[in-house]
Amino acid sequence: MGSFSAFNKNEHIDLDMLKEEPYADGNPNFWVEKPTIQHPKAITELVLWDSSLVLLLSKDEEISTNFRSKFKEFKDLDMYNKEPF
Repeated sequence: MGSFSAFNKNEHIDLDMLKEEPYADGNPNFWVEKPTIQHPKAITELVLWDSSLVLLLSKDEEISTNFRSKFKEFKDLDMYNKEPF
């Protein structure tokens, strides 16, 4: 499992100053009506669960649109979270 954050190339991130590191396992914040990227300065977050699940969160709608156009079987996370379990 892993959570990968992408930043604007001009953004300086001091990893030693992180108050909380982004994480995947046990993170309830992905399963809410409007999930958000964990790091406030990140523009995109990719979360991987041992090939069984991939989440893409992005503040750039073009990235999300391009991803979904190439991987048509992927569902929109907002819509997935609204489905009954």
